[in-house]
Amino acid sequence: MIKQQLKKSEPIAYQSLYNALSQNKVAHSYLFSGEYNPLKIETAYLLAQSIIENRGDFACEECETCRRIRKNEYFDVIFVDGYKQSIRKDDIDNILDEFSRTSLESAGKKVYILANINNASTKVLNMILKFMEEPSNSNTYGIFISDKKEDLLPTIVSRCQDIPFLTRDFSFLIEKYENAGFDHIDSYLLAHILHSFSQDFDLNDPFYLGAKEYVYKTIENLNNKEYLPVMFYREFYTLFKDRDDFRKCVDYYMAIMIRMIEDALVEKKSGDSEYDQHLEIIRAHKPDRLLQIFIEANDKILRQAERKLLFDAISYEIISYI
Repeated sequence: MIKQQLKKSEPIAYQSLYNALSQNKVAHSYLFSGEYNPLKIETAYLLAQSIIENRGDFACEECETCRRIRKNEYFDVIFVDGYKQSIRKDDIDNILDEFSRTSLESAGKKVYILANINNASTKVLNMILKFMEEPSNSNTYGIFISDKKEDLLPTIVSRCQDIPFLTRDFSFLIEKYENAGFDHIDSYLLAHILHSFSQDFDLNDPFYLGAKEYVYKTIENLNNKEYLPVMFYREFYTLFKDRDDFRKCVDYYMAIMIRMIEDALVEKKSGDSEYDQHLEIIRAHKPDRLLQIFIEANDKILRQAERKLLFDAISYEIISYI
């Protein structure tokens, strides 16, 4: 259960939230801050479940209500993630509209969760601030998640109870995927690259498998500078016909590549011979520069850059500087 993992990995966050729940002193706005940690999103859902259950303790996580909240099927809990694209004015307008109405659920409480709130414009942040200052009713609660607290408006931070997450523990996710049948290295990659794991993943997910294949292929051909552009143009671009499918594959590709370069830089050994062989190749090809190339490209993707043009630029950068 998430509350057990929270107690083990983040005892300060656990105790702070437990004290608020047990003493009936739940704040109306929370900020989960600190480096990227998938447990922050899970804890946000746990807190929403606990607010709805209102039993003076953490939620059971097992009842029908808890399951509906975690699956985003509970009408009075809204989750918005600014990871793939910035949180938009329409997202906040939707919250304002939904929360201005009578609760659809019997608990009568409404919770909104905004992940990666730092990926929002100043205009949108000011909308959020105004809503925090003038909530539709006293039974409205906001949970904000940010890996970069310094990017937020100080006035938003000051109105939240800050819950810092101090570790980056992915072990519970690795175990989740291993229990689902993934081998260790796939479980490791999925746990580290997936921003949110609210959906179930098939062992034969073509987006993940295709992306991983071309990450390995890219690494194997870092010296083959004439082939890289051809590989992207003739193979990778045509891997998926549908534009949305291609986008999913690219997102996987970028996440896996960045994870592997980071592992290469810190001299990580996974115990998987194929994975470790590819890390050795990366180490021989200026991994610090490679990481810069792919992080800059991923930032452009998050700003809605054209993915095909971006891969042309990536191949050019590799040819020029590696």
